[in-house]
Amino acid sequence: MIKKVAKIVGLVAGAAAIAWAMRDRFISVATSREPVPPTFRTTAPKPPSPGIDVIDGIGPVFAQRLKSAGIQNAAKLAGASPDRVAEAAGVSAARARSWIEQAQSIN
Repeated sequence: MIKKVAKIVGLVAGAAAIAWAMRDRFISVATSREPVPPTFRTTAPKPPSPGIDVIDGIGPVFAQRLKSAGIQNAAKLAGASPDRVAEAAGVSAARARSWIEQAQSIN
């Protein structure tokens, strides 16, 4: 009787040893073998240039005058000449230069 119990215990222990040895195989079957999809590198779109109303000293009236002259945002203001800005807004050239310098510091 002891031999039968020892034989059964041996078989169960052998089966447990085999299952323990192959545990990684059982676990890996359960996980997905699909590769991770590739990620594509794209350049982030450039944020739009802020409007000219963020410039100190440009209120709604001056903003409308500049927009009528084709200067819609800070980037265009930064590239404009002081004489053009002064003429379009009806201000002095010194004030126009100040606005342009502020626009250049934003961009």
